[in-house]
Amino acid sequence: MTILRAVYAADAPPRLRRLPKVQILRQVWVQQYWTDQDGTLGWRGPKSTRDRQSRRTKQRRSVTAPAAGGRPDPSLAQVPWSGMEIVTPHDAEARYCHKAGKAEWIGYRDHQSETCEANGPNVIVHVAIRPVPEQDIDAVDAIHAALIAQGLAPAEHVVDGGYVTPDVIHHAAARWGIFLLGPVRSEPRPRPGFTKEDFHIDWQARTLTCPRGITRPPWKPTFDGDRPRFSVLFPRKACRACEDRLACTGNIDGKGRHVTLLPRPQQEIQTRVRAEQQTQQWRARYAIRAGCEATVSETVHAHGLRHCRYLGLAMTHVQHVLTVAGTNIIRLSQYDTPRSKRPATPFQRLCNRLPPASPN
Repeated sequence: MTILRAVYAADAPPRLRRLPKVQILRQVWVQQYWTDQDGTLGWRGPKSTRDRQSRRTKQRRSVTAPAAGGRPDPSLAQVPWSGMEIVTPHDAEARYCHKAGKAEWIGYRDHQSETCEANGPNVIVHVAIRPVPEQDIDAVDAIHAALIAQGLAPAEHVVDGGYVTPDVIHHAAARWGIFLLGPVRSEPRPRPGFTKEDFHIDWQARTLTCPRGITRPPWKPTFDGDRPRFSVLFPRKACRACEDRLACTGNIDGKGRHVTLLPRPQQEIQTRVRAEQQTQQWRARYAIRAGCEATVSETVHAHGLRHCRYLGLAMTHVQHVLTVAGTNIIRLSQYDTPRSKRPATPFQRLCNRLPPASPN
């Protein structure tokens, strides 16, 4: 605070305030501390909710009128979203990320795209570095635009569940002509009774009929963030009289079943993919993506991809491009025989001699 007061004093040279390190110091102090009406510094409280793109332009629901004298309520003095919070003065662009039950780190998020041909070496053709608070699905559109600009647009792009929603599948096909293959998330609260796919949708009449024949009056448009949705709430009276109410609604207070529908193209995609991904044919088709985890392991453990040698997102991107270029050179130099003609390794021969596993 002594440094900041001196730099921002009226008689201080203005150029000092524009120094990058002074600006970082100022931002860190504002993000971590606040001054009460007595001039005492206090820690800002931790974030009460997770960072989401849709929340960054909206006011917190918990924000109320300021306390007396126009000062902020101490209970509302919280650190900013992780997309804005500076967590290390050594790299002002690095951000904190936490995947529940998996990992946490300070830095960036890396997205790699590689070929997956049956014969021939697989090479990494694109690398995207994004801030870690940005979710995987937010990077898909930029990845497709870059691949098309390089003349490398895939007919089918195989990704994991973090990159897939019905909206993203529909957008990739409509805008880029790319089919996105990946698992769509199941219902967030699975019920032992009826799922959304068991209901009959009449798109012309804008009605939804449950498996027991109860038809809900025309649904109401709503939004999930900035995405249009349809809210369908079945009459409480009808649901109370249904013998399947507990299994269907999942509640004991007598409320009716609530179903959220996507716009028709996305809803049809969700219904179709949820059914397909339960089949053995879909799982065999999706198994081609298994090599992606090996690529991550190769670039991380063999070539130190997760250790940033530079500061800032732009220079980190350069490092990752050079890393995957070196990875491709090693792969191409070691490739000599198509996989179908390669001799079996000792480990493969051992596995072939093992008796088949008995079912559990």
